[in-house]
Amino acid sequence: MNTDTPSAAAPDIRQIALIAGAGDFPKLIATSARKSGVNVVTIGIEDFASPELEGLSNRFYWVKLGQAARCLEILRENNCHDVTMAGRVPHTSIFQYRHFDATALKLLAKSVSRRADGLLRAAVQSLEEEGLRVLDSSLFLKSLMPKAGLLTPNRPLDDRERDDVEFGYPIAKVVAGQDIGQTLVVKERSVVAVEGFEGTDECIRRAALLAGPGCVVIKVSKPKQDLRFDIPVIGKTTIDVMIETGCTALAISANESLFFDRDYVVSKAHEGGVGIVAVG
Repeated sequence: MNTDTPSAAAPDIRQIALIAGAGDFPKLIATSARKSGVNVVTIGIEDFASPELEGLSNRFYWVKLGQAARCLEILRENNCHDVTMAGRVPHTSIFQYRHFDATALKLLAKSVSRRADGLLRAAVQSLEEEGLRVLDSSLFLKSLMPKAGLLTPNRPLDDRERDDVEFGYPIAKVVAGQDIGQTLVVKERSVVAVEGFEGTDECIRRAALLAGPGCVVIKVSKPKQDLRFDIPVIGKTTIDVMIETGCTALAISANESLFFDRDYVVSKAHEGGVGIVAVG
């Protein structure tokens, strides 16, 4: 059964502004919101957002990363009150200020760090200061957040993998809480790799180079995860990279992770001998 289905919209929401980075997350929000009868005004970040969003939105605008004043102008022009943010923007882009306007530079100055959490909190604060409401980015996708339990019924974790999850999961939560990264890779109760600016996929590849096949990948939400931004996501790329590198198990946070393309991922996991579990 395909689980990529829309969730019901909150009754008072008639229109949302979607600030979109890379990946399927923004496309799923736009599709689900419109199926729920909500108009979608999308602001796509150039070089990152998918051009497909133009056809999935009621109105669509391109902006360059850092054109914050233009974003606010679009929101006012379209009488937007509710905003959601979704999609990847590589952390390394934070240090490339080619198109940053005065509003964006002011936002950077307000941020306590150049880490994802600090920057996104500053962005949310700036939007709220403009009288906008920033929504939970999973609002239209609640059905894609798995509950605790085994997600690959034909491939349970073995004793070693369960032991690695038990060992690594609390460490991963501490690391995520410090806004270092969401992903930790473990093998035989040893931490092999911690996600930095490179992202989950490259963290997994680095771990495989260091420790070979048989690693266990743990991707977690932050303690007290703010669902308005930076929700952990797994999907096609995650499982493809895990199989490519010989990883054998994946643990994610139950109720606070988005599981995209679930049918594909579970099928590939079964084929590739990967067990997936949601930890509650």
